Order: sequence, then C-alpha cells, then structure tokens
Amino acid sequence: MFITCIQGESLTRIKMMFFSLVCLLVLSGCKTLDTIGSAGNNSASPQVGPSIGPVLYPGKEKKQYVYNSAIYLDVAIPVFDPGLPKNDKGDVDYKAVEKKGLWPQLRRAEANRFAVETKRALEKIGSFGSVSVVPTASASSDVYVLGNIDQSDSETVELTISVLDSQGKAWGKRQFEHRVSPGFYRDRNNEGKDSYAPIFNQIAGYVHELLSEKSEQDKTTIKAVTELRYAQLYAPEVFSQHLKLTRTWRGNYEYELVSLPSESDAMVNRIKPLRLQDQLFIDRLQTQYEAFNAKSDNSYQTWQKETLPEVIALKKARAQRNTQIGVGAALATLAILLDKNSDSKAGQVGTTLGILASGFFINSALNKNAELKVHKESIDELGESIDIEISPQLMTHNDQTIELTGTANEQYEQWKSHLKSIYELEKTPNKQL
Repeated sequence: MFITCIQGESLTRIKMMFFSLVCLLVLSGCKTLDTIGSAGNNSASPQVGPSIGPVLYPGKEKKQYVYNSAIYLDVAIPVFDPGLPKNDKGDVDYKAVEKKGLWPQLRRAEANRFAVETKRALEKIGSFGSVSVVPTASASSDVYVLGNIDQSDSETVELTISVLDSQGKAWGKRQFEHRVSPGFYRDRNNEGKDSYAPIFNQIAGYVHELLSEKSEQDKTTIKAVTELRYAQLYAPEVFSQHLKLTRTWRGNYEYELVSLPSESDAMVNRIKPLRLQDQLFIDRLQTQYEAFNAKSDNSYQTWQKETLPEVIALKKARAQRNTQIGVGAALATLAILLDKNSDSKAGQVGTTLGILASGFFINSALNKNAELKVHKESIDELGESIDIEISPQLMTHNDQTIELTGTANEQYEQWKSHLKSIYELEKTPNKQL
C-alpha cells in the first residue's frame, strides 16, 4: 500500500513536470529577439585618388555645425559598393545572392542613390569645398567617403563608411544603422521623403567630426598632395620627386609631402587647365547622378513604403518558424527520452503528448514557409522595376568636341584619356592627335 502511494505520487509529479516543460517551451515561442550586429574590420585601407597606371536629424531639431577655417577640402564620394556577395574570382556569387534574398538591380540603384544622398547631407553642413559623387575612387580629390551597403530591406539600412584623404591616410571607419518605423508613413508630413534620410545625416556629422580634428597644416598638406598626385599622372618624371610613397604595415600606400614645386613652374601651369577640365567633367556628372535619383524617386520610395510591412511580416514569420521548429524538436526529443526511460503510464502519456505537440509545431512551421515564399516574391516583384542609366555627354575643349558614351566610369576614363592626349600634343606640338 505504501509503495503504491509512492508510485502514484511519482506519476503525478512526472506528469506535472512534463506539462510544465511543455507550457514553458510553448510560451517561449511567443518572444522574438532582434539582434543588431556590429562591424569591425582591421583590414588595409582602400586605395583612393588617381594613380599612375546645418543638418536635419530625427525629430524637429537642427544641429548647427561650426567650421572656423579658410581651407575647404573637396570631397569625393564614389558610388557605394552594393554589397553583393562575391566568389573566389571576384564575380557576383548568384547562389549566395539568391540565398540571401538580394535583388542585384535594386542594390546597384541604391549604390548610386546612397552616394547622392550622402553628398546632399554633406553639402548642407557647409564645412567642405566641392562635394561630388564620382564613379570610382580614382578621381582626384582631397577627401574620400567610401560606402558599403551591408543591409537594406526597407526596414533596416546598415552602411559601413570609410573616410580617407589624398595622402592615403585613414581618418576613420564606422558602421551606421537606421531602422524605419511603420509609423513613418502614417505621418502625412513625410510624404515624398526618404525614410532612410537620418542615416545620411549621421554620416555627414561623422565626416564633419573627423574634419574638425585636422589642423590647418594638415589640410594645407592634403591639398598640396592632391595637386601633386594629379600632376604626377601626366609627368611622373617631374613630380614624383616631391612625394614619397610608403607601404604601411596594413598593406596600403601613403603619400608623404617632401617638397613643393615653384608656383611659376611651367609644368605646373601646363597641368592646371587640365585639372580644371577634369573637375568640369565631374561637375557635369553630378547632373547625371541627380537625374538618376529624380527618375528613380517614385519607384524607390514606393518600394520602401510598400515593402516595409512585407519585410516586418517576413521577419516575424521567420522568427516564429525558427522558434516553432526548435520547440517541436525539443518536444520530440523529450518524448523519446520518456519512452526509453519509463514503462509507466506516465511515460506513455508523455510520449503521446510529446509527439502530438512536436507534430503541431513543425506543421505550423511548414505553413510559415509558404508565407515566406509569398513575401519574398512580393519584394522581388517590386524591386525589379529599378535600373541604372547614364546618358551620353558631349565635352568640348580647345575647340574639340568629344562624345562620351557608356557608364559613368567608362565616360570618365574616356575623358581622362582625351586630356592625356591633349597634354602629350602640347608637350610635342608636331604630333597629330
């Protein structure tokens, strides 16, 4: 009798413990945890520059920036890296693209848009000279703001920004993140506004902060190195003596100013007009980038607005699926353990409940997979309509007109090649173009 009471009490406790565990596992599936990653990268700084061969923040307040200097550094913002995964050969890894659910056309459009938006944010600060979007980091400038798109899904945008000067010296590197609230589109005052705008204001503030750390001598040296590196493209035999090129421990190259050529140097005066023509092309290219932004505004902002609830639902469905699969697997494992370690009715009841519960959660997860597919197809369809176009340009210099065609980078390379031909012709007047 005493033994029977003990067995009955043990069975009751086992049942209670099992049901308690089931309840805890089920309830734990109701919570979703969002984790925000941070970027850290100690790799070599990117190479920039030509080689031989007040700002609005979230809310209503305006942050005022003060710049007490007569030296204004020019800023180049190369089109952002779209962040598409690459294979060992450096080509786009389309298997990884598909796995991550990326849309290449959309990312490439964003690479242009984000560079233009960063330019606009920097111009509002008023602490820099010219601020230009450029095809690549090979353009001539004092400061370079390099961007990489880590994530952009209409809800969350993550960008890694590196800032360097013409000496090849890294000023800083930081990852920025902004999350768009669904309430953004409920406010009619936000109609026509870019929901990502705050991140570009943050970037501009960061670049201004780095600039404020530079002395007047630093800025003077940077501008001198910029001019000498450009001159070196045309006459390395003349201007290389003024710069010392050093390979750093990180593997990148830095330029040290050794001396300055005379202001009356004939070679310096010959190259100045060519640099002005180079800057003229970059200035005209800004119209192209702004036109692209204007052309894509409607489609892109529609994509942002319409896919935001889809993306939020997608993430919620994925989190529920993962939780339910985990709970289902745990219950199935527990059922097996109970079955192996108990011949009692409690073990049999536990096995039955465990199998039923795991089946319920796994089937529910499979249903969620169908939802995920619908969400993905919806996002893909909305992202398909965006593409990149750069118009041909007619450039005139010394009564000569040249038509530039192709991408912005191809047009820039054609123009630089033309300027080099002009320099060679003027150096040896008997030559024919």
